[in-house]
Amino acid sequence: MKKNQTIIEEDLFYQLYKTPPEKPKSNTPEEIKEYIKKLTEFLKFHQYLYYIKNQPIISDKTFDDKLKELEELEKQYPEFALPDSPTHLVGSDLEQEFPKFQHKIPVLSLTNTYTIKEVLDWAKKTGAESFIVEWKVDGATLVLYYEDGILKHGVTRGTGNIGDDVTPNAKTIRSIPLNLKEKINLIVRGEAYMTYTDFERFNEEFGSIYANPRNLTSGSLKHKKSKEVAKRPLRWVAFDGYLENKEFKYDSEVLKYLEYLGLPVFEDNVVCNINQLETTIEKFKDKEKNLDIPVDGLVIKVNDRKLREKLGYTANSPRWAVAFKFEPDLARTRIIDIETFVGRTGRITPRAKLEPVKLAGTTVSYATLHNEDYIKKLGIRIGAEVLISKRGDIIPAVEEVIDPGDGPEYKFPDKCPSCNTKLVKDKDSVDWFCPNPECDERLIQSLIFFCGRKQMDIDGLGEKTIRTLFNKGFIRYIEDIYELPKYKNELVKLENFGEKSVQIILNGIEKSKQKEFRIVLPSLGLKEIGFNVTDLLIQNGYNSIDKIIELVNQKDAKQKLLSIKGIGEEIADAIITQFKDPKILERINKLKQYGLQFEQKEIKIDSNVKPIFKDQVWCVTGTLTHFKPREKALEEVIKRGGKTSSTVTSKTTHLLVGENPGSKLEKAKKLNIKIVTEEEFIKLLNES
Repeated sequence: MKKNQTIIEEDLFYQLYKTPPEKPKSNTPEEIKEYIKKLTEFLKFHQYLYYIKNQPIISDKTFDDKLKELEELEKQYPEFALPDSPTHLVGSDLEQEFPKFQHKIPVLSLTNTYTIKEVLDWAKKTGAESFIVEWKVDGATLVLYYEDGILKHGVTRGTGNIGDDVTPNAKTIRSIPLNLKEKINLIVRGEAYMTYTDFERFNEEFGSIYANPRNLTSGSLKHKKSKEVAKRPLRWVAFDGYLENKEFKYDSEVLKYLEYLGLPVFEDNVVCNINQLETTIEKFKDKEKNLDIPVDGLVIKVNDRKLREKLGYTANSPRWAVAFKFEPDLARTRIIDIETFVGRTGRITPRAKLEPVKLAGTTVSYATLHNEDYIKKLGIRIGAEVLISKRGDIIPAVEEVIDPGDGPEYKFPDKCPSCNTKLVKDKDSVDWFCPNPECDERLIQSLIFFCGRKQMDIDGLGEKTIRTLFNKGFIRYIEDIYELPKYKNELVKLENFGEKSVQIILNGIEKSKQKEFRIVLPSLGLKEIGFNVTDLLIQNGYNSIDKIIELVNQKDAKQKLLSIKGIGEEIADAIITQFKDPKILERINKLKQYGLQFEQKEIKIDSNVKPIFKDQVWCVTGTLTHFKPREKALEEVIKRGGKTSSTVTSKTTHLLVGENPGSKLEKAKKLNIKIVTEEEFIKLLNES
C-alpha cells in the first residue's frame, strides 16, 4: 500500500472523527445500532492515533467518557455490539483457563551470536544482499491471528508448536488493533513488553516487587483475569508477518504493510547490506544506552523473502535470522543458602546467599530468586553453581544453573520466617503471603517504608536504627515514631546512639511534620494508595483526609471514585474499605494530633509572574539548598503555570536536580528529559 494513499485515508478519518458522533434523536433500534457503529469507529480511530501513531487529537477524558458510554450501550443492546469493539480494552473479571492452540507457523527461537564476527560469518553463508536489523525486545512472544481483518487469537510461544490462547488478555493491550484496515487473513509474530518507566511506576503504585519488566510482562499475559491485565501498562510490537494471497519480495515491505494495517512496528528498524552490518550494529549499541524499552540484543534477518524460504529451518531455529546478544554483566558463583523474607504487604520473597563475587564493579553476596515457581523452573538448590547478572541496572538475579550440585531439592517454607504463621497462596499469582498483620517483620518493613527517602525521608531512621528501636520496644507502629521525643533521655543511653545521633533523629521527625499531604498519604503504605492514586484524588477535589473519609461514607462512593480516570474497581474498593477501617482511622487521627499534614494546600497560578512553565511537567530529585523542603520548588512551578509529578515518566519534561540525586536522574537521562540544576532553576524564577 502506497504511503500517500495511507495519508489520504487518515485525512478522511480525521474529518469524519475529529468530533464524537451525534447522539440519536430517538431510541429506535436502527438508530441505536447505527450510533453504536459510529461510536465504535470513532474510538477505534482515536485508539490508533494514541497508541500506534503517538499523535492524539482528543483529550483522555473525552476518550474515556465515550468508551464508558459505549460500554453501557453494549450492555443494554448486546445484539448491536461489534466483535472488534474497543470496550475489550477494559477486560473481564471472570477467571479463565487458557485453552491450548496449535501454531500455524513455526514459532522457533533464534540462534544466538555474541560477536560481530559471528554475525558477519553467518551473513556470508546466507548469500543475502540485504538484511533487516531490529531490536531484540526482552519481553514475551505473542503471536496474533487475524481472520478477515479481525483479531481471533492471541497465543503465547509455548513449546513453539503449541501455545496458550490468551486472547482476552491480548485484547486489553492497547497497541494491538482488534481489527485491521483490510479484511485479510494474517499471522503476525511480535513481542509483548513494558517500558522501564511504566514498570517502575507500576511497582511503585501497586506496591509490587517484580524484579524486571520481562517477568511482569510474561506473568501478566497468563493472568487469570483480563480486567487485571487491562490495568498493566503492556505494549506490543510486530516483527514478522505471514499473509495469505499476498506476495512481497522483501521483508521490509511486509513490515511497512503491517504498519499500514495499523500494527505497531519500531521506527528504528534498519535495512542494510553486509558491508554496512558492522556499522549498523554499533549504532544500535550506542542507542541502547538511552532506550526506555528492555532489550537484550538485536535480531538480524535476511530481507529477501524467497531466499528465506530457500534457507529454511533447523530443528530449533530459522537459518535466515540470528540474534546478536548484548552480553549482560555475568558472574559465576555458588549458592550457599536460600533465605526468605516477608515484606510490609506480607509477600514472601526468596533470595540466594552467594559466595561473594565481583559483578559490574561491586561485590555481590545476594541475588533475587523472584518466587517459588522461578526456583523450580531453574532447578535452584543450595550448593548449585550459578550465573548471576545485573540486567537493566536491576538488583542481581540468578540467571542460570550451571551445575545443580548434589544438594537436596529446595522446598519452599509453608510458614512465615518471622512469625511462624501458616502462609497462604495468592489466588491470582504465584506468590505466598503471611496473613498476620501483627507479624514483627511486616511491621518493621512498614516502618522502614514510612521513613524511607522516597516517602517521609526522616533523617537518622534507617533500617538498622529502626530495627534497634523496634526490638527495644520504643516503636511498633508508625504513630509511635512521633512519641520518640518523650524518650530522649533513654535513647541517648542506648548502645551506638548518643546525644548527636538522637538529636538528628528528633530533628528529622519534627521536619517530617512539614511534608505535604501528597507525600504523607502514600507513605502510610495502604493497599493501592501510592503517589499516583493520591495525586488523582487531590486533582479531583479530594485534597484532604477529611474529604476522602466523607466520600467513602456516601452511598455512591464507588461510582464517584470510578468516575476518576485511573481509578478502577480494585482501587476504589481498597480506598473505601481502608478508610472505613477503625484501626486505620485511629492511626490517622493520632498522626493528625502529632501535627502531620492531612490537607493539601491549594497552590494558585500567580498572576504577577509570567507563566513560563505552562505545558511543562516538573519532577525533583536530590537535596536542594534554597528550597527546604524541596516541594517548595515545585510550588514555584505551579505558580508559574506548570504541573508537577512525584515520579519521572514519559510525560515529564523537566527534572530539577539537587545534591545526591536518586535513580530519577538516570531515568530522566534515558528519556532525554531536560535536566535543570538548582542554580539554573533560580535563574528562571528571577527572569519571570
